[in-house]
Amino acid sequence: KHFGSQLPKNRRLTGSKQPSAMPQMSKFLLASAAVSGTWAFLAPSAPRTTTSAQLRGAAGASGSAPGSGLGSGAVVALGAAAVASARRAGKAQRRAEDDAYGASHTSFYTDAVAKDKYDTLEEVLAEKLKDAKLKGMVNELLDACVKITEALRVNLVTVNDASNAFGDRQLTVDVIADNLLWDLAKTSKNVYEASSEEEPEIVKTNEDGQYVLCWDPLDGSSIVDNNWAVGTIIGVWDKSTGLIGATGRDQVMSIVTLYGPRTTVFITLDDGVYEFTLGDGNEWICSRDKISIKTECKIFAPANMRAAQEVEGYNNLINHYMTNKFTLRYTGGLVPDVCQQFTKGQGVFTNPTSKASPAKLRLAFEAAPFGRLVEMAGGKTSDGVSGNSVLDMKITAVDQRTALAIGSAQEVERFNQMVLQK
Repeated sequence: KHFGSQLPKNRRLTGSKQPSAMPQMSKFLLASAAVSGTWAFLAPSAPRTTTSAQLRGAAGASGSAPGSGLGSGAVVALGAAAVASARRAGKAQRRAEDDAYGASHTSFYTDAVAKDKYDTLEEVLAEKLKDAKLKGMVNELLDACVKITEALRVNLVTVNDASNAFGDRQLTVDVIADNLLWDLAKTSKNVYEASSEEEPEIVKTNEDGQYVLCWDPLDGSSIVDNNWAVGTIIGVWDKSTGLIGATGRDQVMSIVTLYGPRTTVFITLDDGVYEFTLGDGNEWICSRDKISIKTECKIFAPANMRAAQEVEGYNNLINHYMTNKFTLRYTGGLVPDVCQQFTKGQGVFTNPTSKASPAKLRLAFEAAPFGRLVEMAGGKTSDGVSGNSVLDMKITAVDQRTALAIGSAQEVERFNQMVLQK
């Protein structure tokens, strides 16, 4: 009524047929609010009050000349400006939160950018691995991992009639993966000796072979029935050092294959750690090169948490992670829990020991291969007892166990200080 009284009598509102600035303004405000609400849904971290203030400012500017009769172009422009301003404010806040957490909030989304071309395994090995025999060994091992990938896709997870050397009932997929690796070891001209985590005995396979293989055929047996990610861990030593009496630092290569929605493999080459992804036609392409693990991190994977009931330092360490808003990323599978350090570029995995909850990880089959990968990527390891690198532990038995902290250097050092008092 007040708005209409400002108009000449012949232009006052007389029903819906008469156009006026009021309906235009109402439409503008409603349209702007609707669009802004859409953007608020897409970017929920943008504060709603900022958007409302911007819309009120836009409405005030348009309503300051009620008799001016803003055209549709001006209305659209004002609406677009309000939305753009809201988007900029939302992005600014998200950047501030990202800086605080180190990634997109606490989710740590990938920052990988698609390439026009990805190098093949053959192209990378030709340039980054000088040893011709070792190239042959890599190709044979990855061929076995392709077969394990195919087996996991078509075989159900059921209990096998047999049990391993520790009396554990084996799963069908465990047996299939182990048999595929034994088939390789016994037929390859490159393999001198081999040992499996399922049957921890050293078996001589070829007198003229060059390498000693130690593998965990399918790490993650307790979670594979959930269809969670599992993996194959392989350490490669030269026969000149053998296994017994050697250390993890004597390895000539470490390989870890991760079976998830995709199959990826992490390999130590001459100048660092590389990731290859199994693509079309079972061809391997290089998806990450010269992987680097940051010194600091905000991701933690705490294994053997039962030990926190006995080890006060471990309980304090876990409380430190939670108090300082670290992001928990733990599945109970060693392979995915450590491999995330290569894809996220940060993280720490901890598995201490206590009297009631002793260490379970095998030095030769699990800790040493991962230790070489992580340290070559710039990370750090601890043997969980002395605080020294797990790669410096002498292997005195095939089934030797160890505690482990592995990942971003600063957090491994914190583990040594808080848990080991080192």
